[in-house]
Amino acid sequence: MVALGAFPAAKLGALLLRQVSKPIANFVKERAKQSPVFRSYVCMPPAQFYNWCEVKMKMYFMNLGTAGKVKPLSETMAIELGSNLLGEGIIFVVAAALLLLEYNRQVRKEQAKEEVRLQEQEDLTNAIRNLDLMTEQHSAELRRLTYLVDDLISKVNSKSYPGPGITSETPKSSGSKVNTKQQEPELKKQISNDKNENLLFKSIKILIQPIQQV
Repeated sequence: MVALGAFPAAKLGALLLRQVSKPIANFVKERAKQSPVFRSYVCMPPAQFYNWCEVKMKMYFMNLGTAGKVKPLSETMAIELGSNLLGEGIIFVVAAALLLLEYNRQVRKEQAKEEVRLQEQEDLTNAIRNLDLMTEQHSAELRRLTYLVDDLISKVNSKSYPGPGITSETPKSSGSKVNTKQQEPELKKQISNDKNENLLFKSIKILIQPIQQV
């Protein structure tokens, strides 16, 4: 067992308790001298009981048998001993209360730390869940735009039209000659539609690039 002297703080604490208990003991003594009720029912009974237990324990450990009747202390000695016991008892109760308060404070502090840690863990979990949801949404949007681009490319590649300087082949029969002037508005309209499709294709590619970077 480690001696008390190895811990200067504990030794100073015990000395402080003894110094504090002296004024309390002196107050109890003065109160016992002035009040017969306090002296008879508060101060002396603990002293007589302590004396009885001390005599019994000494005789038991020294193998002296059992005392039939323990001689009670005198009134002066009982007041002195009772005052010291009450003073030390009050100090012990105060010290125990302080220790209990400190223990409760530490428990509340640890609980607060645990609550903060759990809240941070929950926030991280929610953030990860939101990121997963955003990733799934971006993936679905990317697949949809990719499908639209592929469909548009296939339509552009499958569509063919004669150029503005190309005329239809003239049949050998002079009665079925095609009037190229009537075909020019249709060719211009088709060229305009193809330009619009190419512009739409470029716009979709611009929209896809930010999603591909996510």
